[in-house]
Amino acid sequence: MEEVERVSPHTLRHTFAIRLYQSAGKIRLVQKALGHSDLSTTVTQTHVVDEELEGAMKGL
Repeated sequence: MEEVERVSPHTLRHTFAIRLYQSAGKIRLVQKALGHSDLSTTVTQTHVVDEELEGAMKGL
């Protein structure tokens, strides 16, 4: 039987934030859903913005 890694609440929250941002494309919506008062906290939680920027820069 294969052992399953444990999933933490942080991992679930992080995954939710990333998937919501990927589907909605609105970081402010993610901020509201997570209850963050500071947008920089949301950006840090998602890490998606950095990946998007990196992908856009590769195309230059």
